[in-house]
Amino acid sequence: MKNAIKLSLLLSLACLSGLPAVSPMPAMAADETAPAPRTLVSVSATAHNYGFGEAISRVSVKYPTPIDGRSLSPSDFSVEGKTISSASVGTSPDKVKGESSGPYVILSLSNTNPQSDKPLPAPGEQGKERHRDLPEKGSQSGSRMGPPMSSSKALPDLSFSLKQTGLVWDTKGIPYLPSDTLYTARAAEPELQGFQEGSYEDPVTGAAMPYYLYLPKGMERGKTYPLIVFIPDASADTNDTKLSLVQGNGGTIWASREEQAKHPSMVLVLHYSKDLVDSLGMMTTDENKWTPGLTLAYDTIRHIVDTYPVDRNRIYGTGQSQGGMANIALSDRYPDLFAAQYLVACQWNVEEMAALKDKNLWILVSEGDTKAYPGMNRAVKLWQSLGTPVATSSLWDSHSDKGAWNHLTGAMLQQGRPIQYSVFAGGNHMYTWTIAYNITPIRNWLFTQTKDGTPAFASTRGLSKEEKRSLA
Repeated sequence: MKNAIKLSLLLSLACLSGLPAVSPMPAMAADETAPAPRTLVSVSATAHNYGFGEAISRVSVKYPTPIDGRSLSPSDFSVEGKTISSASVGTSPDKVKGESSGPYVILSLSNTNPQSDKPLPAPGEQGKERHRDLPEKGSQSGSRMGPPMSSSKALPDLSFSLKQTGLVWDTKGIPYLPSDTLYTARAAEPELQGFQEGSYEDPVTGAAMPYYLYLPKGMERGKTYPLIVFIPDASADTNDTKLSLVQGNGGTIWASREEQAKHPSMVLVLHYSKDLVDSLGMMTTDENKWTPGLTLAYDTIRHIVDTYPVDRNRIYGTGQSQGGMANIALSDRYPDLFAAQYLVACQWNVEEMAALKDKNLWILVSEGDTKAYPGMNRAVKLWQSLGTPVATSSLWDSHSDKGAWNHLTGAMLQQGRPIQYSVFAGGNHMYTWTIAYNITPIRNWLFTQTKDGTPAFASTRGLSKEEKRSLA
């Protein structure tokens, strides 16, 4: 009797959904064994490096038969602690191709930026939040808002649990029933593939700096390649070296398939560990003075340049907060090191920044950054007083789309100046780099720069017409 009721319900659901009805099954004799339940085969997931850090972006569910995508809904599944934004089917677990059927159900997860695009409240206002890399106490410099002596940041948790909560129909009109079975796994990290972990030990002090190095695929003997040097903010200053890769996308985006197709290059991600903080002190401080940590960073870069086939005419520096400050300090002391730099959410001793007046720079800060914004405003005025023209614009909308970014950057470059200074409307210190490295035209601009001023024509290969027009 119960089996008959269940079949009746399934037939009714099939009619309502517009899918073929389930064929009636013969009634089982009392001594017959029930057939094994139809269920999914396996689950897997992929993590993505967002500007705000690494998180699971996609979960793939494999079934033994092709699934019909017509009635598929995100509500047919639940992923613990996550919001499913869409559900689709396909023949591969890796990509959504708009297919109508396939053995894989691909669930896209919604991951929102935890950093606000609004300025932080003024000191003393109720509800004020403090950045994790700007604690009230414990800075080496003694400043209330100085860099931290340690970070509590941890690697992201990429484990997940999934349930099928609704009917999932295959192409023959037979459903896979909801189940309380919990499927657990850990997400893969394809964007980290190709990065090799290494360490440089200073022969004088014995201090060792961990790093990750990406080498472009298909490197040719006798050919040299551009080098991108990325230094993260101080929240990554722990002994988990991998944090420098996953705290955001400032290091990994240069090694993406799309970026390497346009700009084959090496990528060096430096890691300033807690052990180094304890033994050498912070890499950068509010006093804006040269530190042993900066010496170690420079020596590590030189080690890579001397060991690998680096195009010394095209070494590019970039970093956020601590990493941007380190970039400025390195360029101040070694003006021939970088062909160009992308400086994000940072500032330095303004008088020392006079040494950068003839450099190729793109600077990006947020209007609500209480240190970087006024600091870079002073630097721009200094450079202008020294005769260096600086390209500026009205405040940028950080929510711009691809076309708007091409327009905004193109308008800056049309001013024909070596230094570009862009400011997000609103925002705050940490918000800046959650967006900064997603701006494709700025990444393209970096690769067009050379130390000797000769055009880097090869750097525009693979660019769209709109991207080329933004660089013209």
